[in-house]
Amino acid sequence: MSLEINNLTVELCADKQNDKRINVADSLFLNVDEGEVVSIVGESGSGKSFLGLSILRLNPPRISNIASGEIKIKCKSQDKEIDILKLKPDELVGVRGRLISMIFQDPNTSLNPVMKIGEQITEAVLAHKKVSKKSAKDTAIKYLNSMNIDGESRFGSYPYELSGGMRQRVMIAMAMVLEPCFLIADEPTTALDVTTSLQVLKLIKDIKEKSNIGVIFITHDLTVARSISDRTYVFYAGQVMESGSTEDIINNPAHPYTVSLIKSVPSLSADYIPKQRLFTIPGFLTKDDFSKGKCRFYSRCFKRGDECLIDIPLSSFKGGGKSARDVRCVKVKNLQ
Repeated sequence: MSLEINNLTVELCADKQNDKRINVADSLFLNVDEGEVVSIVGESGSGKSFLGLSILRLNPPRISNIASGEIKIKCKSQDKEIDILKLKPDELVGVRGRLISMIFQDPNTSLNPVMKIGEQITEAVLAHKKVSKKSAKDTAIKYLNSMNIDGESRFGSYPYELSGGMRQRVMIAMAMVLEPCFLIADEPTTALDVTTSLQVLKLIKDIKEKSNIGVIFITHDLTVARSISDRTYVFYAGQVMESGSTEDIINNPAHPYTVSLIKSVPSLSADYIPKQRLFTIPGFLTKDDFSKGKCRFYSRCFKRGDECLIDIPLSSFKGGGKSARDVRCVKVKNLQ
């Protein structure tokens, strides 16, 4: 069972006239196996969520276009491998929710405010399975219970009657109700407090262990990535800057962008200095960073030089760690 992305390029309109386009996903290679959690980490605007939407072909067609690539999925329930990008619109119904499901970033905008939460979950069951309404309701209650929500009493509740954490757990129940092979979790803890975030992370871990599904976990928080994922892809301006084992990347970061991200996280380690100003990455991500002919992190990098003014490929890195990884930087030693 696997989800494999090969050479995926997604274009987004960069002006009102739709004349200029930028690659918000640029020649991406990514894979997720059965029972594996893979994190996609990066700043806001780096293309993480757009990748998640592109996998399910939910990116808005008027302003974006999948220019090239393959998104191949193989599940136990399938006779053969499927390339999602070759499917017709009506064939995508059999993929969305059933093979790959997605937890969207904001449950406040993802849940229908005028529909009861139970009805929203049963709607998904009835759309994909030939079962009675009572059976669909029983299934919805079962999955709400599995999310530590009293399904019987909360089935008829509206989203506004639930807390933020409960709404997010409803979204997880809705994503899992069809028992998909793969789950895309798009920053599911962003708007939650620390305690509720830990509860949501535990639920996702439990789902992975019980169902043995593959998970793509999108986040800007390296601490969260470390707590949940086996491997990590570090994104910047639509490209993978570094990829490999999560522990190796955090314990021994190679790319200057990864180093900068880790330094930006508050630390309570032994070398912590009280009242010291927190490190910040200079500048900010702009559409010019998506240009070709230079490293996309060039304008903000503390190691930049003239040799960075070229298109830089991902290269194998042998500079420590338990497993091989890839790095996109000419300044890093031990590249092969």
